[in-house]
Amino acid sequence: MILTSGVVFTVACLGVASAQLTFADNKVVTYPPYVPVKRGAYIVELEHSKAGPSIAAYTASFNSISDVWVSSQFSTLFNGLAVSTSDSIGATQLASVQGVKRVWPVRYHRLPYRMSATNITYPYLHQPTGVSRALHELGLNGKGIKIGIVDTGVDYTHPELGNCWKTTDCPWQYGADFIGDKFDSSSPNPIIIPNPTPMDCDGHGTHVSGILNGQGPNVYGVAPGATYGMYRVFSCPVNGNVASTDDIILRGIEAAYQDGHDIISLSLGGGSWPEDPISVACSKLVKKGVVVVAANGNEGANGLYTAGTPAVGHGVIAVGSIDNWNITGAIAEFTTPQGSRPVLLSTPGSDRYPFIFEADVPVVAPVDSSGSPLGCTGYSVSLSGKIAVIQRGVCSFAQKAAAAQAAGAIGVVVYNNVAGTLSPS
Repeated sequence: MILTSGVVFTVACLGVASAQLTFADNKVVTYPPYVPVKRGAYIVELEHSKAGPSIAAYTASFNSISDVWVSSQFSTLFNGLAVSTSDSIGATQLASVQGVKRVWPVRYHRLPYRMSATNITYPYLHQPTGVSRALHELGLNGKGIKIGIVDTGVDYTHPELGNCWKTTDCPWQYGADFIGDKFDSSSPNPIIIPNPTPMDCDGHGTHVSGILNGQGPNVYGVAPGATYGMYRVFSCPVNGNVASTDDIILRGIEAAYQDGHDIISLSLGGGSWPEDPISVACSKLVKKGVVVVAANGNEGANGLYTAGTPAVGHGVIAVGSIDNWNITGAIAEFTTPQGSRPVLLSTPGSDRYPFIFEADVPVVAPVDSSGSPLGCTGYSVSLSGKIAVIQRGVCSFAQKAAAAQAAGAIGVVVYNNVAGTLSPS
């Protein structure tokens, strides 16, 4: 058998998708019909002027309008109001009030609720991401940094997240619940009764907290020495969804800023534009010197212009995972009396010794001294100048390679002992 090594490069193409907003009279925003909005609820953005009316004056003005009720005021990061109206009052009437810059329908934000069947940890990921070096070599564990998380809450009783809430030496010193357990987005008037603490009843926020604050021994976070705040803005699972609204999320963001966090994390969002209220608030956070990290969304397969708000805010760090549908690596051409066949190889583990040969190299499938194809007990035959094909299993890849090298092999190809691809580790 003869092996010839080569490398294959692949190019991925992106499809194009578009999203649109309609601006009626340059002030009223209308979402596409597939975007869920709360009936009779609006975010009113106000013109910003130091000489203009105060937020309290605007609130009094809107409350004086029949069938209009102001539910929230925003003046720190977003200049505006959250208002509710009867069916007789619409966005156009609200936009006609002097000083109104824009009127947005209040959107629902929904996270699909899926319970994992198993607990999965990938501790080795701290190596390629540089987290291990930052923690153990450079001693950077987040100490002295305050991190606010706007999410579904946190199970702060978890032993690897501190098992505490706002006690001495507890990592959780800040936070609040802004929504409670009874919020149902399918109801025309969802109930909002915040709890005393932002206890998680979904799991998403606890998952995010583990990435950041995991104390071990099973889960180690990237900043276990930081001080944290959790701002719960999502409901418990109801009818298969965990939900929130624009105004609730805005309240959580403003509270996180007022507590003085250096970094604010938002693993939430939906397709929109930088002018959207949540994006505006996060853009202003960045201008005030806060590092804002937000999820880029889960709609990348739909093409361009699918990034979510507030990740599209100016200066916001947008983060998303990538699943590459193309497997890249080396292609080895195996030649036998029956013909040639390309075989996909994983990327070699060392740049110093690439798996490339100047001439064709003989390939053998030896058995070790115990008569096994596993190559764990050494070889009694010479493998000089050859590549050894060895079955995966029992001993480590390093042991297999060392045994083959001791017998004179110049390379090793390990094949899987079960269906599917594998990566040496």
